[in-house]
Amino acid sequence: MKRLLFSILILAGISGGVLAQENFYWGFRGGMNLSHTVQKADMGADLDYKSKPGFRVGMVVGTGIVKNLSLETGLYFTTLGMKNKLITDEVKFSINYIQLPIQFAFRPDLGKKLRLHVGMGPYVACGVGGKIENRSENIDVYGEEDYFKRFDAGMSVSGGLCIGKFFVGLGYDWGLVDIFTNQFKADIGVIGGGSSEGRRLHNRNFWVGIGINL
Repeated sequence: MKRLLFSILILAGISGGVLAQENFYWGFRGGMNLSHTVQKADMGADLDYKSKPGFRVGMVVGTGIVKNLSLETGLYFTTLGMKNKLITDEVKFSINYIQLPIQFAFRPDLGKKLRLHVGMGPYVACGVGGKIENRSENIDVYGEEDYFKRFDAGMSVSGGLCIGKFFVGLGYDWGLVDIFTNQFKADIGVIGGGSSEGRRLHNRNFWVGIGINL
């Protein structure tokens, strides 16, 4: 009995290794972002800022776990932010991140050289730069004072098609970390007016992209 169980485990390990090798892929991705932030309030109305275009570039690595299911991760440089109007002047907030997603991806074959890709999982990100801009000022987001928290994390969903080596897809990132800082509240305040107490700021980003798997 022990020998039988041992043999089954060996066969399962070999099968899993072969499956992973057959379904291993890596490649490059690039695309456009349409991001904004949502300001949540303990009391009073939530505020949804205007969307700001940006871009994302990076690479991915994926490997099969079981049939049609893969684990995919990668590393991206992505530009997020928001826009809003203060009195008569529009202010643009640009925040640049290095982002690391980890997704479980359902990737069934749909035909010859055609594969569906549906993924979901968490992401973590670190702010590496950015600007707050209007007609009269240009302030570094992470200068002498940090106007936003550098750390962000949340959930991502993605969908697309693999056509041969090429990938086309879209996705949405839902930030769960409050990126407000006390410095932002003190120097800039709450966009749209009201008290800054009990308010939280979260990233949101819709993206479309293309890529190649190697």
